[in-house]
Amino acid sequence: MPDGKLTLARDARTPGKTLAKLAGHKNWSVRADVANHPRTPGKTLSKLAEDKRWEVRTEVALNPNASSKVLALMAGDDHAAVRTAVALNLSTPGSALRRLARDKVATVRLRVAENPNAPTGVVRKLTADDDDEVRRAAQENHRTPKKVK
Repeated sequence: MPDGKLTLARDARTPGKTLAKLAGHKNWSVRADVANHPRTPGKTLSKLAEDKRWEVRTEVALNPNASSKVLALMAGDDHAAVRTAVALNLSTPGSALRRLARDKVATVRLRVAENPNAPTGVVRKLTADDDDEVRRAAQENHRTPKKVK
């Protein structure tokens, strides 16, 4: 395990240039820590959004600095954990949340229903979801119109 590289990738003081270099590391744990880092440059996050490991892509999707463009692309990821992370990100654009609200995996829809930035129409539709938890979360979202609650 590349302990020195992991330490660098996790250190809050590590500069963006160093993180960009670490993004190419062979160990996926190092790449995941880079994807999670608040100083990772946007260009590097875009590159890591296409990583072969879903764990790395999930960390990109959770990063508050991921661009709306990257998040919109990641909303179509094959792995449910990545889509769930995109649904959680407060920067995910409404168009991507609309798409995720129709996801076949209930957990993804649940996270959309919980997202305080989900468009009102999306949350309203989720109040009629087949899944009890999704319906409940949508009803509790502050964007749900009072007449629907």
